[in-house]
Amino acid sequence: MGEKSDWPCWEIMNCDKSKKCPAKARPATPCWEIAREMSDYRYILQICADCIVHMIKGERSVLSKKEILSILDKKAKCTLHATSIL
Repeated sequence: MGEKSDWPCWEIMNCDKSKKCPAKARPATPCWEIAREMSDYRYILQICADCIVHMIKGERSVLSKKEILSILDKKAKCTLHATSIL
């Protein structure tokens, strides 16, 4: 898989580099933990549980590497992009 599991979330999601992102400010903290701390719709709706970053970096994934690569090709933007915390 090219060891994308070692990449930061903003690289996996190919985020817009001009946007401020709380995950970039705290690279050692998983992005889903940052979303949880924000206590907004992302956490309440458990959006991160369905995110490819969480699937790649989380403890266990039910997806094969082939399935993950297919998802990466078709993925949407990160939900943390919708925030302006920083």
